[in-house]
Amino acid sequence: MSRHKRKSGSALESNALALMLSSVATGVLGLAYWAAAERFFPTEEVGRAAAVINSAIMLAALSCLSLGGAYQRFLPVAGRLSARLICAGIGVVSVAGLILGLGFAFFGPSVDRLFHSTTERVAFPLLVSALAVYALSDPILTGLRMAWGVAAKNIALSVLKIVAVLVVAGSGGAIVLVGSWGLLAIAVTLVAVGDALRRTIVHRRDVAPELPPVRELWAFQGVFFAMSVVLILTPLTLPLIVVTTMGAADNAYFNLAWTMCSALGLLRGAVGSAFIVEASRSGSDRPQLLRRLIRMMSAVTVVSAVGLAVCGPIVLAVVGADYVEAAWQLVVVMAVDTVVGSVVVVYFLLAQIVRRLRLMFAVQCLIVMITIAGAFVLVPKIGLTGIGVAVLTANTVGLLILLRPLRRVAIEFTTAPAEPGPDDVLTDAEVRFMDAETQLIPVIPAAAATAPMDAPTRPFQVVSRR
Repeated sequence: MSRHKRKSGSALESNALALMLSSVATGVLGLAYWAAAERFFPTEEVGRAAAVINSAIMLAALSCLSLGGAYQRFLPVAGRLSARLICAGIGVVSVAGLILGLGFAFFGPSVDRLFHSTTERVAFPLLVSALAVYALSDPILTGLRMAWGVAAKNIALSVLKIVAVLVVAGSGGAIVLVGSWGLLAIAVTLVAVGDALRRTIVHRRDVAPELPPVRELWAFQGVFFAMSVVLILTPLTLPLIVVTTMGAADNAYFNLAWTMCSALGLLRGAVGSAFIVEASRSGSDRPQLLRRLIRMMSAVTVVSAVGLAVCGPIVLAVVGADYVEAAWQLVVVMAVDTVVGSVVVVYFLLAQIVRRLRLMFAVQCLIVMITIAGAFVLVPKIGLTGIGVAVLTANTVGLLILLRPLRRVAIEFTTAPAEPGPDDVLTDAEVRFMDAETQLIPVIPAAAATAPMDAPTRPFQVVSRR
């Protein structure tokens, strides 16, 4: 086995571990941040700051336009076009954040309660734009195989936010909390993205791109954007179903249970992101990567399922007897769904690599439809457990549809060459067009790099079709 393939395999575990560490650490430190804020600031101001920040995060996620999936899939093979693609994405996302933030600040619902001055309204679009670039930097770093940079960036911001709360304790209200969050996010993002660009320019300036044709790039991005729009429906709709059919108190029970399920889902997402990056690289040992993916996904699934089934009810009981009485069955059903959902996720991951996106999108739409419709029918009859049954039913239907395609896509993934064929890459004209813009980026001497990025272990050549 070649050195390149051994590194690809070991990097999968390393990068997945980094992304999981980032998710867990930021979750824990996030709780500590809000606890510190509650300790040193008036509760009303903390609540207002939380509403502003959560609104900004939601708008920032929309501003990213689902570019994260494309970065994770195609940055590993972007070669000298990497810096160009990164800068273009950051520019688009920044503008989108400004537009959405401006619209919300001046025309959004109940904004008079969120913003108490014109300064706060004007600053809000800047906050959204900053958080959008901050969020986009995660898949950028992941696509560049700098997953430990993701962990360092996110943990650094989480720690610095807590330090800022202690420094400015009692010196202001919501604007101090929101302002410190935004400024620190900008600073951390500048450092992380600046370092990534510097390394990219140094180590990839002579590496030819192996990107698919532009039409396929747009098709991939279109599917991912459409999927993100569809996926938003579930977290938006389920709480409304609970509130309208059962009441606000039951929504509190549901929120805690759903948050636990979502948090464990992030671990599965970390494994998937690391796999996409490694499997996208030219020359990767795909059979080995698939075996490693199955082992890691199985381990994460078992931990998540057992954690939900055993520890979930305990967490609910600690919060309150009403919580465990209302939601323990939901948590147990979701533990079973973790197993079914993991198989569906494996298909989605492989489909991205071999670019079989239509069935993936269709099944995702079907899963969302069954989940929402099932919850609407079952919640009035069996309570919060109905949501778990709806989710499990939706994923089971998806699994049944994907069983045979999963086998086919797995065979295609493991047997297809990792190197692109002549019909699978950019044309000469497309490369020249994108290179023309890339040349505007100044070249940084190699000595300026403080740490090496993974360089290719074989020479790359431009493979084109005419």
